[in-house]
Amino acid sequence: MKNKILLAAIIVMLTACGSRKQMTGEPVTDAHPSGTPAATSAAARTAYLRHVTGNAVTTENIVAGMSFSVKTGSKSLSAPGKISMRRGEIIRLQVTVPILGSEVARIEFTPTHVLVVDRLHKEYVKAAYNDLDFLADNGIDFYALQDLFWNQLHLPGKKTVTEKDLAAFDADPTQAAIVYHHGKMDYQWTTTASDMPQINTAEVTYRASKGSTSTLRWQYGDFKAVGSKAYPVQQQITFATNATAKPRHIEVDLQLSSLSDNSKWDTQTTLSAKYKPMNAEALLKKILAM
Repeated sequence: MKNKILLAAIIVMLTACGSRKQMTGEPVTDAHPSGTPAATSAAARTAYLRHVTGNAVTTENIVAGMSFSVKTGSKSLSAPGKISMRRGEIIRLQVTVPILGSEVARIEFTPTHVLVVDRLHKEYVKAAYNDLDFLADNGIDFYALQDLFWNQLHLPGKKTVTEKDLAAFDADPTQAAIVYHHGKMDYQWTTTASDMPQINTAEVTYRASKGSTSTLRWQYGDFKAVGSKAYPVQQQITFATNATAKPRHIEVDLQLSSLSDNSKWDTQTTLSAKYKPMNAEALLKKILAM
């Protein structure tokens, strides 16, 4: 039960913000807000954005031990785990048994599919994003998740943010803030106020036509060296929505340890014949109902 609550919290939090069309189906446009102070020159904004993107982690791998703390409704629990990420290939979250360290659950996001494994009950789902209505309808893709987990700026429909993409953002260096509006989506990042600014908050808000609002807020802190850059080992993720029959509010705290850029690990997960493939929507609905 506890492991399914953890899976439900992570899946709901990461997938319930946005719409498929707004996130992945439209070209990126230069959509500046009207509230940027006129006194901030284009050169100053560009220089600030270059500093932010230039300060992002450049390693190809991030591996760390991880402690989950999850609050959803009246439930509150924690569990140890591990995070393993390889740029452009995979984001892997593993939940383990305290002290013993054996894996009880795994969630993987790759550019082509999502894998959810329940080790205790020998069940799994492996499906493309478009095959999962719950994910596809909310517009989630691998690259949006990667930018959140890697503490980077994001543009819908883009695998990476390049130099030429910086003009799509609006920024106010004096407020250490970056914004991007895209359809019904509002993106906002705040950074540390320094010569080498790092993203300390990412917030994505989706406002539906019927007045419902979903907000994902990702806070970063306690940056530690990995490779030549620094990565936040404290991350607090909050998701709130009134778009569901019952409003949801989920908080997840991630505390990372033993941070490294280790590349000696396999991105492939192989399951034995003992594992039973489940109908994707049925299993996700079962998990979310826990």
